[in-house]
Amino acid sequence: MSYPTILQEFLELVEIPVHSFKERLIADALKVKLRSLGMDFQEDDAGSKIGGDCGNIVARWNGDPRLPAVMFSAHMDRVANPGRIVPVVREDEDRITSAGDTILAADDVSGIVSILDGIRRVKASGKPHGDVECVFSVAEEVGLLGALHLDVSKIRSRTAYVLDCGGPLGTLVRGAPTQYTFLVTVTGLASHAGMAPEKGLNAISVGAQALASLREGRLSPVTTSNFGIISGGKATNIVCDRLEIKGEARSHDEGELKAYLEEVDAVFREVCRARGAGLTIDWHLEYPSFSVSEDDPAVVLASRAMRTLGLDPKTEISGGGQDGNHFNAKGITAVGVATGYDGVHTEREEQSISGLVGCGELVAAIITESASGI
Repeated sequence: MSYPTILQEFLELVEIPVHSFKERLIADALKVKLRSLGMDFQEDDAGSKIGGDCGNIVARWNGDPRLPAVMFSAHMDRVANPGRIVPVVREDEDRITSAGDTILAADDVSGIVSILDGIRRVKASGKPHGDVECVFSVAEEVGLLGALHLDVSKIRSRTAYVLDCGGPLGTLVRGAPTQYTFLVTVTGLASHAGMAPEKGLNAISVGAQALASLREGRLSPVTTSNFGIISGGKATNIVCDRLEIKGEARSHDEGELKAYLEEVDAVFREVCRARGAGLTIDWHLEYPSFSVSEDDPAVVLASRAMRTLGLDPKTEISGGGQDGNHFNAKGITAVGVATGYDGVHTEREEQSISGLVGCGELVAAIITESASGI
C-alpha cells in the first residue's frame, strides 16, 4: 500500500530498536535523511558526557541570512519497551497503533518526521526562508539529558518549537514545571527476625511512618509529588537495616516547591530522630521551569501559522518536562507543539494519521510565516 512520505518514515523509524542511551541506529538513519535534504549537520559530544552511544544531532538548512532563523526540536530516544515495535495502520480509524504489546514510539518519532516533512514541503515550494535549525536530542526520557548538555553557542535561532507534546494538532505548550528528584536512605539495624527482633530497627517501618505523614500526589493546581520506587531488605528473617525511597516533586511555583521539599526533609528527619534511625537525603534538580507569555513572538508566530491551516490555536501549561525547559534556560524561547499522539509510554499509545500529516504542514507553515516576520 502506498502511503505519504511522512507516514512511510514514521513506520520505518518506529521499528528501529531504540531506547535512552542507545540511539545510535536511529541517529544514523536520520543522518542519511538529512544528507538527502542537503542539510549541514554534526553530532555533538553529549553521548560521551552521559554514558550513551550517541550525541545530539544539530542540523541546519541554510536560508536567507536577512530573514529570521527558526529552530525545531524532537528527541530520538523513547521509553523502554518489551520487544520489537510492530506499527499497525488503521486508516479507517485515522490512527496508527502498535500491535498491542509494546509502545508505539510516536513519542517522539512523530516529531522527527514532522520536522523532515516540513522542510521538504518548503524546499518543494521554493518559498523564501531564513536558516532552519534542527536539534534531535538524546536521553530526553531520562531527565532531558541531551538538551542539558547541548551547546547552544552555535545555534543562531532565538525561537524554537519542540515537537514533543500529546494532544490534538493546534495545541501549544507554553509552560512546564521545575522538577526535583530525591533519594531518601533510611538506615536501621539488622537483627534476626525470629530470635531477636527487639534488637533490630526496621528501616521499612521507619520509612513507612514518614511516608504516611507526608502529602503526595496533587498538592495544588501547580504542584505534584510522587514516591515512585521503594527498595530494601534482604530476607524475611532479617530485620531490614536499609531502605531507599526514590521520589520526585514538580511545580510551576518555585516557592511552593521549595516549601514542599523542606517538608519532606523535616518529616523524615523528625521520624528518624524519634525512632533512632539514620538518614540521608540526596536532592537533584532535573530541569528548571519555563513560562512563555501568550503574546510572546514564538506563540504569536505559531498561532498565525496554525490559522493559515484552518486550525484554532490553543495554549496550555503542562505538568511534564520537555527539552524546551533547558532551551529556555539557555536563552532560546521554546514552546511545545502537539503532534497528535495519545497514550504515550503505554501499550495504548496511538498516533493520529491526519495529525501527523498536519504537523508536517504546520512545520512548513511556521518556516514560511517566520520569513514574513511577526
